[in-house]
Amino acid sequence: MKTQYSKKKFLKLAGVTALTLALGIGAASAFASSEGGKTAQEKIQSILDKLRVASENEQKNGQLVDTPQGKVFAGESAEKMKKLHDETMAEVDALTARPESERQNAVAEIKKFADKKDLNVNYKRTTKSVYNPSVAEEVYTTDYDQYEVDARNNKIIQFGPKPLAIGEKGKTFNTENKYSKSELETMARQFIAKNVPEVKLDDLSANFGDKEGVNFFFRWEDTTREIEDIHPFIQVGFSRGGDLLSYMNSLGL
Repeated sequence: MKTQYSKKKFLKLAGVTALTLALGIGAASAFASSEGGKTAQEKIQSILDKLRVASENEQKNGQLVDTPQGKVFAGESAEKMKKLHDETMAEVDALTARPESERQNAVAEIKKFADKKDLNVNYKRTTKSVYNPSVAEEVYTTDYDQYEVDARNNKIIQFGPKPLAIGEKGKTFNTENKYSKSELETMARQFIAKNVPEVKLDDLSANFGDKEGVNFFFRWEDTTREIEDIHPFIQVGFSRGGDLLSYMNSLGL
């Protein structure tokens, strides 16, 4: 059921703290020396201050609407602030990202992972890993997928369907009842052996799950340590039709 807000353009109001987190400010210090990092942080703070001032002015003079989630920008104000937010992210990214020449190594790893030499890979941004905020990661997209890559060594941290824009058609998966859970586990083990042979699954603790018997997720955890209150893990997801759904690996973070 559609709500009264569904046909309008909105942008949720965000505070400076939320913007700082969303823009991955910690990534700057992950790359720069202490002296260079200080300069980068100052530049980033200046950029964020401009966005904050613009947001405050728009809240006073622009178009706002009340929703169940609180006040949001609407109409031209939403479009204006969305554009400014995107431009701000691009400015911050220019200060935190690796040179494009270095990112080509990550692109090569993605093509190898996908087993497609002609894959069109697009760099999106540099941010902080959700599994370990002290590690800078790079986000890349292809036609239907998103990859998160460790900027220190070009290893893939996470793979899965990319977020979709409104009206955009997503990736479809084979859900035919073709493989048993045991067969899918074997496929997951083979996938890990091929892509991250240094991982020894027998040294980890298995923690498997599924969604309605259609999508299966095979996870192995290192229960001897924690990062951000979570055991580091490696996980592979397959549909029962044999399609790769997702991949995550926080063991090296």
